[in-house]
Amino acid sequence: MEKVLYKLKDGKWFWTICKYAILILLAYQLLYPVLYMISSSIKDPLDSYDPSVIWIPKHLSSVSFLDAFKSMKYMDALIGSLQIGLGCAVLDVVSCSLAGYGFARYRFPFKNAFFVCVILTLMVPTQTIILPYYLNMRFFDPAGILSLFGKITGKNMAINLVGNNLAFYIPSLLGAGIRSGLYIYIFKQFFEGMSSALEESAYVDGSGPLRTFLYIMLPNAKNAIVTVFLFSFVWHFNDYYLSKQLLGTSRRTLIVALSSLRVDLSALIGGQTTTDPIRIQTRIQAGCLLTILPMFLLYMVAQRKLADSIEHMGIK
Repeated sequence: MEKVLYKLKDGKWFWTICKYAILILLAYQLLYPVLYMISSSIKDPLDSYDPSVIWIPKHLSSVSFLDAFKSMKYMDALIGSLQIGLGCAVLDVVSCSLAGYGFARYRFPFKNAFFVCVILTLMVPTQTIILPYYLNMRFFDPAGILSLFGKITGKNMAINLVGNNLAFYIPSLLGAGIRSGLYIYIFKQFFEGMSSALEESAYVDGSGPLRTFLYIMLPNAKNAIVTVFLFSFVWHFNDYYLSKQLLGTSRRTLIVALSSLRVDLSALIGGQTTTDPIRIQTRIQAGCLLTILPMFLLYMVAQRKLADSIEHMGIK
């Protein structure tokens, strides 16, 4: 009893209670949207009109999930999102690790100017360059080779990449994908922190620059690889603007499918968007849960590795 009174007088318990109260309030603010989506999506349609039902439904129903699943063509959209996310993540790791290693270890003319351009790519919004970006993919012509053959043959030789995953793969392969400048910066900072004695030992043993990079430097850059891979996958998976512009109407990712869910639901359940807004709303909440489910599962699996990688790299 005396110890309890001493702690109360000392004020330690008071500050502990205050800290936990603040953390609980912050956690509630962050979890409120997810809890609301879960509560709304599992309600039976009758509970949506019952004023006594606020959070916990009286009758559980999976109708909202089934309607959202059908309207979004969930499996097709999920496969499309995974193809873009995984493919671009692998290509970003390959191209950005090479670029970052070059900036970290080699000297060449205008090196600092080129690196400034890399950083500037992070500051230029995609919306400002979407027109030339789209035209480059709509009339894809690498190095003007196809135009040259077109003049010879008199035919239009340009390749249309709109509606094709190559519209995402090619920029990532060339280190110009979504936020590739950040990935190059991460690899550059990581390789600069590694000892040059590793490379010197490899050169003494007769290893060339490329072999040294592949067999000595890259295996030691696991933390940077994990960080860049996860960042690239999440940003490509959640991208809406470029996916909407470059994939057209024939192919959709999960984010694009979610954006048009209200219109698709109207066609599925008989055009009741205006006459039955609550019914539409519950299915939209279910669609949101289905959309964030892959990212939630990824977080559960990879959050420890990501946290360890960021901690070892010193990223703020």
